[in-house]
Amino acid sequence: MRSRRVFAFAVLLCLAAVPSLAFAAQPQRACGTPDPDPIVMSQVRAALRARAGQARANQGATIPIAFHVITSNGVGDVTAQQITDQIRVLNQAYAGTGYRFTLSSVDRTENKNWFTMAPGTGSEKQAKQALAIDPAHTFNVYTCALTKNLLGWAYFPFSAPEDSYLHGVVFHYGSVPGGYLAPYNLGGTLIHESGHYLGLFHTFQGGCVEPGDEVDDTPFEASPAFGCPEGRNTCAQPGDDPIHNYMDYTDDACYTEFTPGQVARVNAIAPVYRPSLFARSIASGGIVGDGSAQVAAGALARGADENGMVRGGGGSVAFRGAFPNPFATSSALRFYLPATAHVSLAVYSVSGQRVRVLMDATLPPGEQSALVDGTSLAPGMYFAALRVDGRMYSRTIVRVK
Repeated sequence: MRSRRVFAFAVLLCLAAVPSLAFAAQPQRACGTPDPDPIVMSQVRAALRARAGQARANQGATIPIAFHVITSNGVGDVTAQQITDQIRVLNQAYAGTGYRFTLSSVDRTENKNWFTMAPGTGSEKQAKQALAIDPAHTFNVYTCALTKNLLGWAYFPFSAPEDSYLHGVVFHYGSVPGGYLAPYNLGGTLIHESGHYLGLFHTFQGGCVEPGDEVDDTPFEASPAFGCPEGRNTCAQPGDDPIHNYMDYTDDACYTEFTPGQVARVNAIAPVYRPSLFARSIASGGIVGDGSAQVAAGALARGADENGMVRGGGGSVAFRGAFPNPFATSSALRFYLPATAHVSLAVYSVSGQRVRVLMDATLPPGEQSALVDGTSLAPGMYFAALRVDGRMYSRTIVRVK
């Protein structure tokens, strides 16, 4: 698989090129992203190389969705049937990939400021801090009207710690099935944005220049396609443009596929950067199954800072993970204790073998950290397992050369 371009804390903005918030004219998908950060690009690519020999052909996961409906004076109140239809359409799109979505909760909030939020704004942070449910284990989606003619946006898995409240998708309530934003009212916006949430890039990323969108079986594409232009071919490389791919900008009715290469991409990225979505049971004293660990629920990102970190004084254990990650020589594992507790912290290989004990002690409340010395660890993926008074938490760490 070709390496992918990686964006540091990249915001994927699916825009509609019309002047009014209500999309009086026919909308058109578009996207604005910051330039890729070369350091983050190299780190993620290194992590994927380390993971290459370990990823299963069909990793798969069942992902719970917390659906947050934001309204203003009653406008935007997505119906229960539309939510049901949206989940159904999402699962149809991911059929055969090994991934499926279940609706775990629905809440409705009246807030005129949040209703027209934009990415990176105080409104977005306030809304997500207040509403996000266990981001490490739950796919949080938010419907509202948005500003700047946005259809939606998402954050890449590697853009923030997996428990950051910023993760999830914000998308226009008019794009749910039966919404008013034709031709984008069949549920395709959430399908598209969930691809970004799991690590996929646009099919036209990089245009006709290597590495393009960094997936081998999506033909190069010079620019986004609109409508459903059959036979469109904008690059000299073999293959017509992938206009039916969910990661292009064509009409919802034109969307039909994710490619095997894209599924392989998700299988490589998501378990590394969203490991808690793949949590499995814990054997006493170790990790079993595929090497994943069950992370205790309840550590919601309430009262978090602007980077998604829970501030001191909260009521839940918070396992921050490793910083930096991936790392070459050393990395700090950080966690927060709300009260005095006995703590054990160890590093395991993906086969479940304990390779390093970092801590086994009773600690006072507050922020804590332990250093992982990577000089004697072989390059590859590992799991850091934190046990606090009998409850287990885990984070993936990746050591690179």
